[in-house]
Amino acid sequence: MNNTHGVDSRSDRTSPQDLASAEVAGLPVSALHGTNISTGRGSEADVAEPIQEAVDRKVSELDLAAYDKDDFTQPMIKKIMSRLFSAFDVTHLGYLTPDKVEEVCRYLGRNMSDGDVKAMKAEINAIDGHVTFEKFWAWWCSHPVHSRTKCFSMVSADFSMPYHQQQLVVHEKGEMYTPSYRVLYFFRDLETGRERQVSPWHDIPLYVRDLVRTKPEATPMNRYNFICEIPKWTRAKFEIATGESFNPIKQDIKNGVPRFYKHGDMMWNYGAFPQTWESTEVLFEAGVTGDNDPVDAVEIGMTQFKVGQVSAVKVLGVLGMIDEGEMDWKVVCISHSDPICHFLRDIHDVPKFLPGCLDAIREWFRVYKICQGGEASHFAFDGEFKDKEYAMKVIDEAHNMWHNLRKVNKRGEL
Repeated sequence: MNNTHGVDSRSDRTSPQDLASAEVAGLPVSALHGTNISTGRGSEADVAEPIQEAVDRKVSELDLAAYDKDDFTQPMIKKIMSRLFSAFDVTHLGYLTPDKVEEVCRYLGRNMSDGDVKAMKAEINAIDGHVTFEKFWAWWCSHPVHSRTKCFSMVSADFSMPYHQQQLVVHEKGEMYTPSYRVLYFFRDLETGRERQVSPWHDIPLYVRDLVRTKPEATPMNRYNFICEIPKWTRAKFEIATGESFNPIKQDIKNGVPRFYKHGDMMWNYGAFPQTWESTEVLFEAGVTGDNDPVDAVEIGMTQFKVGQVSAVKVLGVLGMIDEGEMDWKVVCISHSDPICHFLRDIHDVPKFLPGCLDAIREWFRVYKICQGGEASHFAFDGEFKDKEYAMKVIDEAHNMWHNLRKVNKRGEL
């Protein structure tokens, strides 16, 4: 199923509540969309029974992943992975080839270099080339995913012409809340109507000239492109796939299970700034390095954005969060089309019009990992929000780091 932003593309989408209601009523989830929530790979996996805890509690597996504070147990994860493995075994032979196992790993969002793939195939490859699920599962458990290790994809359209907001087209591919779901970006030629895939990270400019036509400027105004990954009042953990070609947006997947923020829904639109990167080799405040990702942004306006929506925002300030020993800036901003944007000139104006907003942002990021056994986050500057001028400096520096990352890529593949 392909949808395009600009029309109401959500009217036929299955929500977590719809999935739960269907199973409580005794209807198979496949009756709603014909795809399994754990794999997104078609009807073969649909016939598999859900995990027992979902049956006992009369909820969907998606609800277990999204709303239960406890993580899935190993037996639960193994059952989900077994169903996904079977979905790739389209000929029902009971095994996969090493090349197909590589496809499974990449489908699950596991970033693997060429060396990683070669080592994996050498370890699991039998003489006859048959990889059973038990062999795959043993390898998977013995090689846990390290979320901090990333292989970036720098593929971009590399346009020399100015970027026009009118040209940007956003398509959705696959079913939401499955590993196959992607938000893809294209530039449409206004004369021919042809579309060319682009990277939201590399091709959408950071600085906005105006709300219709945008391109980088030597002295930018306070107008930046913001890419929404997680709409306000939702908790599914969508993110720009920095390791995939053209960097689409996808839901983070762990062991075949879609990831959700167990602490609760986001109270704002959460996303990132394009053409930025927090370098792991640069020392920031509090003596920590960057988190190896684009700069995060918190849009505090009244409108709920869509996953992947690109909007022009005004930067107001920044919170310096320290996550697992790495700097993870959270830039506070507001859409230029929001009714109160005109009244907010700096971070100090936010409490006047949105009382408690800044305290709620800081507290959410401080405690959101605790409910799953994690530790509370720490902050630079004793949790103080720095002003607009400081935030714009952070963004500009991250833009320069992104440029350096691109230069490194041109000298050799990362």
